[in-house]
Amino acid sequence: MPPVTAVEKLFVPQPANIPSLTWITGKIQQILLQNKERFYVVGVNDGTKTVFARFGDPYTGHSDVLTADNPMYALIQQAYFQNQSVELGVRDFGFDAQAGIERIIIDRVTLHHP
Repeated sequence: MPPVTAVEKLFVPQPANIPSLTWITGKIQQILLQNKERFYVVGVNDGTKTVFARFGDPYTGHSDVLTADNPMYALIQQAYFQNQSVELGVRDFGFDAQAGIERIIIDRVTLHHP
């Protein structure tokens, strides 16, 4: 395959202004799945507070369908059942009045041992 040229890069979809990536570290305290509403939330407790983050598109902030083969969900589920620490790379799209919480979208997941 030939290398991508500058002109070809113009046609590759690029995200608009997306919030910066921040990290949440702690233990998974809660997993809430509401399939009909496409509302999939995990609560991460760092020992002092719980932050709720959602599955969705980390470039638009929109909810996505969550399927059983989602590797990020598999890692979060593993962390929950094995009481492991987890780090979530998230993007905050601001307050969601309908949900009553911030629209913090999961971009990446890492598991680690203390």
